[in-house]
Amino acid sequence: MKVFIAVIVLIFSFQSWTKADDIRDFQIEGISIGDSLLDYASEKEIKEQMVTDYNSTTYSRYTLRRIYSKNFELYDDIQIHFKTKDKNYIIEGASGAIYNSNEFEECLALKEEVIADTKKILPNVYNYAIKAEPWLSIDSSGKTIVSSYYFVFDRSSIYSDYIELACYDWNEDLDSSLRGTDHLKVGVNTKEFDQWLRTEAYK
Repeated sequence: MKVFIAVIVLIFSFQSWTKADDIRDFQIEGISIGDSLLDYASEKEIKEQMVTDYNSTTYSRYTLRRIYSKNFELYDDIQIHFKTKDKNYIIEGASGAIYNSNEFEECLALKEEVIADTKKILPNVYNYAIKAEPWLSIDSSGKTIVSSYYFVFDRSSIYSDYIELACYDWNEDLDSSLRGTDHLKVGVNTKEFDQWLRTEAYK
C-alpha cells in the first residue's frame, strides 16, 4: 500500500495505513521513487526542459509545476531527479515544494506537524534534526536560513534512502539570480542519489 505524504490534512487515517518500511512506499502527489518520469511528462517535454547544471552530469532534474497540472493538490511544484543517460527516466529523487510568504516560524511549525505524522508511520526509522542555520554555500552573508529534518532508512551505511523535510527562509537582499522562494520542502531520495549528491554534485 502506498503511503501518501500530506501536509496538515492527511487523506487517510493512521489506523487504516500500513506501516511503511521502504522509500518506494511513499508518494508525493501520486509520484513515487521508481516511477518513470514518462508517466508524468512526454519525452519531448523532458528533453526540452531538463536541467543538467551540477558539477557532475550523472543526474539531471525536471520540474513539474502546479500551474500546468490539474492533479496537484498540495504542492506548487515537484522537482524530479533521474540519471541523465537513463532512457526510461526512472525517478530517484522527488521533492515537493509549498511556497509561502508567511513567517519562517510558521513554516517551522508546519514542518513539525509533518514530522509528527511521519514518525507515526515510521516508528522504527532513525530520524534527526539539523537546527536552523545559515546556508553559507549559497549565501555567504548568513542571512539565508535552512532548517532540516531527516528520516534515514539505513543507519548502518554512510549513504541511505531518506526523507527530507526542510524550511527555507531566503535573504531578500540576495541577487535575484541566486535567490529562491521561501518554502516548505518534502523530499524522498534513494541511497544511490544520496551518494551522488554528497560526493559528486557539488564537488
